Amino acid sequence: MVFKWVLVTFGTAAIALIVLGKVLAVLNPPRPGRPRPPIARRVERALRWTLLVPLAIVIVLLILALGGIP
Repeated sequence: MVFKWVLVTFGTAAIALIVLGKVLAVLNPPRPGRPRPPIARRVERALRWTLLVPLAIVIVLLILALGGIP
């Protein structure tokens, strides 16, 4: 039961960060030769961690479930 809610929470956070990233990209497009705004970098970093960490956990659990590691 807890596992389901953790997946729902990570999924909701990932979708919210994707939407926020798109809104920031539309409101503040990157200019050539200038660094990206700090808020955009923070959102991208949070999105990376929100997607990659659960994805790695899911892959490990899938390998365990398929019997890759006895």
